[in-house]
Amino acid sequence: MEILTALQWAKKGFIPNEGAKGTKQWTNSFYSAKAVYFKDSEVHEDKDTAKAILFAKRKEYRDVAKKRKEKRIKNAAYREKMKTQWQWLQEGRIPNDNARWEVGEELNKMFCTCAYGSNYCYCHERYTHEPKNDEEMQKAIFDF
Repeated sequence: MEILTALQWAKKGFIPNEGAKGTKQWTNSFYSAKAVYFKDSEVHEDKDTAKAILFAKRKEYRDVAKKRKEKRIKNAAYREKMKTQWQWLQEGRIPNDNARWEVGEELNKMFCTCAYGSNYCYCHERYTHEPKNDEEMQKAIFDF
């Protein structure tokens, strides 16, 4: 007697019977997730419907992966514009007096990443400006 999930049965060309309830079981020995399992008596062969189920599941996985990739790209672009005061000075930009500074640890929590140093403060590019002359830049470096 074989006991598999609906997706595992679909890979074999079977689908659960109408009204089949299955049994909810742990998916592995770590007890991290549960899934509904069906016995071989609760399924019937239907290759076309099984293919449709697999196609829909793969499309769902692709859509989720695409959204995850877009979010990662968006966060990376934002990260490129968030720098410490010293990094801005090295790039020839001076943070404004009214710059909004954010602690790296908070940014890491916000974006679920470890891209920011926890003990550093970062500001966005929109809160910086190009120095008017070399004296302004030298004063900013000296003040740092």
